[in-house]
Parts: sequence; C-alpha cells; structure tokens
Amino acid sequence: MNIGLVDYAIYLPEGFISAAELSPLVNVPAEVLREKMGIHSKRRGTPEDQPGIMAAKSAKALLDKTGFDPMDIDMILYGGETYAEYGCWTVGIYVQEEIGAKNAYAWDLSFRCAGLPLSLKVAKDMMLADPKLQNVLVCSGNNNAQLIDYQDPNQSFMFNMAPGAFAMLLRRDHDENVILGSHVITDSSFTLDIVRETGGCANLLTQEMVEEMAKDPEKIRRFNLLTLRDVESMRTRLNAVSGAHFTGVVRGACENSGITPADLEFFGCVHIGNRAHYGIMKALELDEEKTVFLWEDGHCGQVDPLLAMDYGLKAGKVKDGDYVALVGAGTGYAFCSSIIRWGKAR
Repeated sequence: MNIGLVDYAIYLPEGFISAAELSPLVNVPAEVLREKMGIHSKRRGTPEDQPGIMAAKSAKALLDKTGFDPMDIDMILYGGETYAEYGCWTVGIYVQEEIGAKNAYAWDLSFRCAGLPLSLKVAKDMMLADPKLQNVLVCSGNNNAQLIDYQDPNQSFMFNMAPGAFAMLLRRDHDENVILGSHVITDSSFTLDIVRETGGCANLLTQEMVEEMAKDPEKIRRFNLLTLRDVESMRTRLNAVSGAHFTGVVRGACENSGITPADLEFFGCVHIGNRAHYGIMKALELDEEKTVFLWEDGHCGQVDPLLAMDYGLKAGKVKDGDYVALVGAGTGYAFCSSIIRWGKAR
C-alpha cells in the first residue's frame, strides 16, 4: 500500500529585500552575502505574514487548487516550527478552524527547519498504522526571521531567514508521488547552543528585568531575539559534523527506500551557504544540475525543500519516475531526509 502526495501549495510573501539593501542592515558586504552566503535576495513579509496565518493561507490555496472538501480531511499535522503568533498554542488546530476541517483532529510537531521531511515520515507511518487516516494535511509556517539579531555578527549564518509556509495533501492508496523512506539524525551536543532565552518558563519576565530594560533600550531590543551562548565552540563542532549528518540522512533515506544516492534525480535542500550546499551534493556524487539553489528567496525554514522541488518541477528537472530527496536541518541540531518517487508508481 502506498501513501502518495496528491498536491501541495506554497505561500511566500510578495516582498523582497536584495543583498544590496540587506548589506547595511547587517554590516556585511553585498558581494559576501551573494557569493559566500547564497543570498541574492530574500523574502520580506508584512505584519500579517505570521506562521499560523501563512499556514492557513497555504492550506486554503491547496484546497482551492484541488477542489478537495476539507470535511474529508482526517488529520492535520502542523510540522516544523512552533514559534508562532502565541505561546502555549496548537497552530494545527487554528488551521483546522480556518479551513473548516471539522472532521479532522490536529496537532503540532516541533522540529524546526527539519520539519517537512520528518512530517512526511510521521504522517506516512501513522496512515499505514491507522486505516481511518485516509486523507492527511501536512502544513506549516515559519517567521523565525523575527528572532534574528541582525546587529550581531555571530548570527550571520541566520541572516538568510525569511518567512513562508506550505501545505501538502497526502492520501492513502494513492499511487502517485509516493512517499518512500526517511532517515533522521539528532545531535544533542548542540541542544542549548541556539535558544530564545525569554518567553519560556526558565526565564520569566520580572519587575527587576523591566526596570533594567527601562534604563537600557538595548535590552528591550534583545528581549525577543535568539541568543548564541558560545558561537565559536558551536561553529567548530558543527563544521566538524554537519556535512556527515547531511549526507548521512540522505544515504539513510535512500537505503530505507531501496535505492542509492546514485538513483536520485533531484536534491531539494534547506537553504544553507551555497558552498556547503554544493559540497554536500559533491559528497553524494550528485551532479550540480540536479538541484535548485534558493538564491532569491532565502531560508524560509522548513518550506525550503518543497520550494526547491517546486522550482525543479517548473524547470523540468523533476519528471515522472524521478526519485527526489527532500532534506531539512534545524537548530538543536536536527537533520532529516525523505524520498519521494515523483509521478505514477511503477
């Protein structure tokens, strides 16, 4: 029995910020942004482009595109980033309400920017285990760009963050665009390296903190942003293992799909530096033409692998029968890949 992708939709804000415009804001030369960090431009949202709102928009667009009745959705999996409009909030239930999927149940999976391929694995496994799950909506939104301190050069590897969202409709016994194997790696040695120290129960806002912020506007600015606790240590450790983790999840997903990396025709990867992106492909012995690098969009979080595949389809790089690797990575650190066999199943 197969679990297949019926269709998908992607929501991206219409606004852009170019490398030239971003350069003075982050104190990085535009040439460095373009050539070393892979940012020719990136998406720029409005105050309305928040995770739950964007996820609901992508889900509505998918239903409009397919003509699918939301009352026939059995489960909604909101997968990836739970930094959203509110704390202690289940975003999937909000999407359920917005699209009118009254017969579904909804829940959130938190896996940062590795969330899309993991969500496909989890949804597929649940559908295989539970015959009542005939139609499942996987969706998510990301606006972690709001969390980045663009005045902190130590956070330069996150200057590519941009807003976006996606929705995917999976169906049981659907013999097109079949979800195959997946592989996951989490490296717990990075668990506290990148965090938002405020907003959680470990560091509640106090009167003393408010008084300190009243005296120092910089503390107000920093309150809602991410913190890097030991960036040099993190970079050294991450540089030593990230390549192996990226290639490891792709190789593992291929093995669990009964293929090898040599069988892949497309590599859809989360946005990282262009040198690292093509370095991973080289390590996997994949031709550089078998991808689309997101030069113009930036890093839209867990949306990236699907966005790259969408560009690949439009460019004729993904054809019926092709094996596609969707690859994500997120802070924590987490790495995941899932394989899709595009087109009709043989």
